[in-house]
Amino acid sequence: MRTHTSTGDKGERGAALVETALLLPLLILLVFGVIEASWAFSQQNDVRYGSREGARLAAQNFGDVQDVAEEVCARMDTIYASQTPTVTLTAVSGSGNVDSLAEITVQADVQTLTGLLDGFFSVRLGSTLQFRVETPTTTDPTDWWADPSGQSFTCT
Repeated sequence: MRTHTSTGDKGERGAALVETALLLPLLILLVFGVIEASWAFSQQNDVRYGSREGARLAAQNFGDVQDVAEEVCARMDTIYASQTPTVTLTAVSGSGNVDSLAEITVQADVQTLTGLLDGFFSVRLGSTLQFRVETPTTTDPTDWWADPSGQSFTCT
């Protein structure tokens, strides 16, 4: 009949505890990193969606920069006012008539879920699209086309 000594088991339990203590922080960092990266990717997709929606609205002469920006901010799901989303409309070529080219840029700060990796995710998301004007813009001096350097609006 064999007898087992328990002296080897105590050393094994201590080694397992040390290994767990060393690897657990790395595992937690990896899990939270994947969560934060996925959340940042979702926000980037939302910024892209906002720029597409803004281009569609501006192409149809929805209104001035404030009107377009407020509508863009209302349609983005994962971007919040605390992220200071900014919408910029710029004339590229033409005079605001049909087939003129314009550009819209939507930018927002990344917002983290856990706050654990704030130092790694302090970036500004952005998406720029060029679009063709389908409905002529007005000659009103407050119209976004009147300022060739572009007009910006920050959502609140």
